[in-house]
Amino acid sequence: MASVDKPTQQPRGRGSAVWLYFKDVEGKENSAACLACKKEVLRNTGSTGSMRRHIESCHPIQFKELLNTEADRAKPKCKDGPQPLKQQKLSTMFAQANAQEWSDSHPRSVAIDRKILRFIVLDSQPFSVVEGEGFRDLLKEACPQYRLKSTRFYHDKLETLYEEIKLQVQDEIDRLRDFGFTCDLWSDGQLALMSFTIHSITPDFERKQLLLCVKPFTDAHTGLNISAVFSTTLGEWGIGLEQVSLLLRDGASNMKLAGELLKVPSAHCAAHKLNLVVKDSISGHRGLKTILDKARSIVGHFHHSVTAQANLKTLQLQLKLPTHSLVQDVDTRWNSTLAMLRRINEQEEAFSVYRTRHRPIEILTDNESDVSKKAVKLLEIFEVFTLEVSRETASISCILPMVKVSLEHLQQVDCFGITYLRDDLVKGLTQRFSDEKKSHHHIVATMLDPRFRLDFFDEEQRNFAKAELVKAMNEILRETSLPTVDGDTAIDEDLSDVSIETEPQTESQPQQLSMSALFEKSSTSSAAAATLRDLSRAGTLLPVSNRGNAMDKLAREMAAYLSEPRLPFEEDPMKFWRDKTPSTAMSALVRKFLGPPPTSVPSERIFSNVGNIYEPKRRRLLGETVEKLVFINYNVRKFDP
Repeated sequence: MASVDKPTQQPRGRGSAVWLYFKDVEGKENSAACLACKKEVLRNTGSTGSMRRHIESCHPIQFKELLNTEADRAKPKCKDGPQPLKQQKLSTMFAQANAQEWSDSHPRSVAIDRKILRFIVLDSQPFSVVEGEGFRDLLKEACPQYRLKSTRFYHDKLETLYEEIKLQVQDEIDRLRDFGFTCDLWSDGQLALMSFTIHSITPDFERKQLLLCVKPFTDAHTGLNISAVFSTTLGEWGIGLEQVSLLLRDGASNMKLAGELLKVPSAHCAAHKLNLVVKDSISGHRGLKTILDKARSIVGHFHHSVTAQANLKTLQLQLKLPTHSLVQDVDTRWNSTLAMLRRINEQEEAFSVYRTRHRPIEILTDNESDVSKKAVKLLEIFEVFTLEVSRETASISCILPMVKVSLEHLQQVDCFGITYLRDDLVKGLTQRFSDEKKSHHHIVATMLDPRFRLDFFDEEQRNFAKAELVKAMNEILRETSLPTVDGDTAIDEDLSDVSIETEPQTESQPQQLSMSALFEKSSTSSAAAATLRDLSRAGTLLPVSNRGNAMDKLAREMAAYLSEPRLPFEEDPMKFWRDKTPSTAMSALVRKFLGPPPTSVPSERIFSNVGNIYEPKRRRLLGETVEKLVFINYNVRKFDP
């Protein structure tokens, strides 16, 4: 158990040092209350034996203190007056100073208090970890001067740390202008939580990603209730609905309705869409389903037998195959199916030998093996796509270009024998992401990403994209309330027909599949770009008070930007804009449209941590406590690394 404050003196008439750790119970002469655990201990009148036994069995730290106190009292007192002081060695003085226990207000004690609380929060530990014998021994050895506190002490400190981090998050929000949001719902049957994360870009073009809250959600999961919680959350943080540039959500009708009720733009998570494309394409074909059933049976055979696993490992070594374990797929993660097929293809030689030497298991036929390998080739692009959009630095600007290069890649993959799968994947990808092709936010974000600009729009889309960009420019000029600039507003004819330079095509070398490689060999032409005249004509769309040089200046800047060659895919768009030092209007435009992420994965990752915190041994945690633990866990690294 944790230590408690020792009384400065024991009760009157109580000679035993044991009374330093107990107090009388009012109205009960034969009982005493332990100061450490509040438990009442029965005792015989005049005896402290039961009290001493309680201290010894339940509170080892206090019992050691008791023994030291009794030993000090047992020392004979000097009767011959004060003895002359002997000069102490310097090493002895330092040793005594190091052995002295710090007060709770000592700076080092306060710092360790904070580190222990941080350890509890970041590692998802129960507060009772401070009572563990191993933890106590570690602290005693590492820092004997520190007095370990009770579980209640660290639990109470959680509120202080929560309010501190909350203030820092609020300060960060106050410095930002536009926000992308992600939201998600989680429930385990006993507790339902709703999370909101915000994503924005600072004036210095630094991405910020913060958790606003993980709120207990006790009402029915209707669109109306979800929108009410979202609206309340915005109000608590002083964020206006006009600052919500985009809300990323799953495809459930209640989530979609919530966005509509709030009248904020919302988008379906790109990772969810990719999952649906693959699952729908795979489930629709009997031949591939038969292959997957066989693969699951093979994996199940080895997973359920230690002997079979040992024999497989021996064969892998003999055949010089990778000593990988087999992977069983799960229904909720399509990429686990891809991982399973990869391992089945990799170990097919081992299965053939195992079948001959040990047990006749049903393995893939030659034709099925060929189909399996081709299916893996087709599905790899979806794995790459999913990983890219799930990165913390990803922006919605990448979705349309990735869809385009993914469709190009699928058309080039050898899929003889499974053309049906390729056709369904192409159809699913095209249909599932059709909304993004008409989305104002996705189109403008793509154009403002220096890795893409106008290059990945065809001629028809390019004209529509220009119109959407002009619309965004008008909106940002109104929002930033930029005054018109005096001077000549004529458009310089030398800049009116600027086009993007086309880089020479080089023959691509075989390499591992990656988005960067796909963009390099994309057949997309970059010959056409928006002209300065096209953009300047949009000045008539501005309100009367803003007509003139404000739009012309932004149009010149935009045309010059669109005329530059696009950056390689692996480059950081934020570094590009940071180095370019754009105007106020251009900066606001970039930060508004490149801020939102392409998925709701940030909110889903939070619930992975909730599962660690709200484990079976900690089911008594209140929803409010879980909220504070998750909030601190997510945000503390950003302010207290």
